[in-house]
Amino acid sequence: MIKRGHNEPRKSKVRKAQANTPVRRENGGVGVGGRANRRKCRLSSRKYCASATVALEAKVPSGRNCFFKGNQARPASERRSGDCGVEVGGRAVVASSSRNFDRAAGDEKKESLGLDGPLYGRHLTKRQREALLEFIEQARVSNSIATICGHLQMHPRSYHRWKCGMQSRHGGGGGLNKIRPLEEKRVVALVKKHPDWHCRRIAYHLEKTAKVFIGKTKVAEIMKAHGLNHPFERKPYRPVIEPADMLLHEPWKKNLLWGMDWTWINVDGRFMFLLVLIDWYSRKILSWGLHWQITKLQVVALVTDAVMLEQLDHLPDGTMKPIVVADHGSANAAKYTKHNIEIQGLRLWLSGIGRPTGNARTERVIGTLKREEINLQEQYAKEEEAKTSIKNAIWDYNFNRPNQGNGGFAPNSVHHIGRHELTMQRERARQRAEELRRKHWEQESSPSDTTLT
Repeated sequence: MIKRGHNEPRKSKVRKAQANTPVRRENGGVGVGGRANRRKCRLSSRKYCASATVALEAKVPSGRNCFFKGNQARPASERRSGDCGVEVGGRAVVASSSRNFDRAAGDEKKESLGLDGPLYGRHLTKRQREALLEFIEQARVSNSIATICGHLQMHPRSYHRWKCGMQSRHGGGGGLNKIRPLEEKRVVALVKKHPDWHCRRIAYHLEKTAKVFIGKTKVAEIMKAHGLNHPFERKPYRPVIEPADMLLHEPWKKNLLWGMDWTWINVDGRFMFLLVLIDWYSRKILSWGLHWQITKLQVVALVTDAVMLEQLDHLPDGTMKPIVVADHGSANAAKYTKHNIEIQGLRLWLSGIGRPTGNARTERVIGTLKREEINLQEQYAKEEEAKTSIKNAIWDYNFNRPNQGNGGFAPNSVHHIGRHELTMQRERARQRAEELRRKHWEQESSPSDTTLT
């Protein structure tokens, strides 16, 4: 038993003080004549007095609506029949809409349609949708749509979609946006013409030639259905090495960042060096050279050729010019190289020693040339043959080959038009192709009008 302190008042005095203290509206009450939230109210001494109970409910709000928000914050003219609040001033009490809705009727309706349990995310037949739509239309006379759909265990958005007929404009999944037979025929013809191409390049080529606008996944499905797919080979995961020194900014237009690197090729049993310079924005190879040795003279000549082709020497003073990214090779780190590059208005940036990730974009382009051209040859017979083959491979890379880093566009297109403009053109072309598919399947699905003569 806990004893009361000497200065602590008795409980009876505290109760009397609280009873005499008026409850204000800002403290959660209903005025001077009302009582606080969740506080018991004594009824009249008369039993079975309905008038006293209704008057008390009209003055004291329920426990969940005692504050000035929600339904009480709206005027009486804007309140719906589904509001659970009670109008003050001796008016009739508004009943909850859930009490007017017959849940048993909703369960019987679902049972008659062969439905059981929640309907969220379920695919219903046309007859079931029409029956539920008719049932909701009849029940919404005295109930809100949200209340009816809640008892039927379906989303109100489904009711509005069924009413507006949006299911007739549904796209994929066998809808009106499925591929046409003519498009499938074009895909199969291109796959048979180029059996070494994979689904990604097939999709990009069809889009570039404005024949078919579909993704690589759909192309892979068509190839598999016709037995033209390539065997899947899972390659080992490459170790992720976080670079310690890299340029942390992505170029937003051409001729802001250039990358330079070289690799070796076998020409009649001897080594020759392929030196390339690319634009980091478009991945286009701007200039290249095939030399027996790499010195500072070859590096400066490569940069000078790119400056001349891009006409950077005709730009006005103050215009942003490229930063040349290269490794710490002796030809790149020479004072002569840096001096001649800076004379032309450019700046040389050397990546970290032993960190090829600093010039990763250039390394990726060289890897493509080695995989698709250089490594396919055991050796080149002559220097002229090597130059001709590499020249054709570079031309195909710049103008024909889709580049994944460019979103499937060829580097030359991105370099002259821009990636954003090409993306918008692709989006408009895909929308037109989708409209053609919808029109095609609407004509196929609609019954033909036959007139009896």
